Amino acid sequence: MPNRVMISRDSKPIPCEECGLPTLHVARLVSGDGTLLGQTMVCTACRRHRSDAIADQ
Repeated sequence: MPNRVMISRDSKPIPCEECGLPTLHVARLVSGDGTLLGQTMVCTACRRHRSDAIADQ
């Protein structure tokens, strides 16, 4: 099973720096076996990821 990005239902969205919509969430990166790999910021509107923003700099 591939790695997954999971957003908690309790996550409180904040405004995205890219699109301006209040749709930026903290998401957990989880491996196929359920192991937590880390966390990232994900915008559910423009699909921008914090790791993408770092790579663009």
